[in-house]
Amino acid sequence: MTPAELRAAIARDCPHILDDYDAHRAAFEARGWQLGPAFIELWRREHAVSSRPRVEERIDRLYRAAQRSRFVWRARRLIAKAARIRHEIAKGLK
Repeated sequence: MTPAELRAAIARDCPHILDDYDAHRAAFEARGWQLGPAFIELWRREHAVSSRPRVEERIDRLYRAAQRSRFVWRARRLIAKAARIRHEIAKGLK
């Protein structure tokens, strides 16, 4: 997937993250960095999560609960759960 194709997919499926994508891309280009495989892979994953509103909301709730937690062990458990969800989605991209 090219950066242009990825941008089109983000604009179509999850326009609420398009500004973040554009800002990240502009930062890369301002430094003269190429939009290589790592950039594409990061944004493919973000697209995969953000194009699923229920999943995105669940991950957001987990992060918010972790922030509110008074116990470090609970916060870590909640963050780990969010990470597992993101990992499963990323595995589905391969």
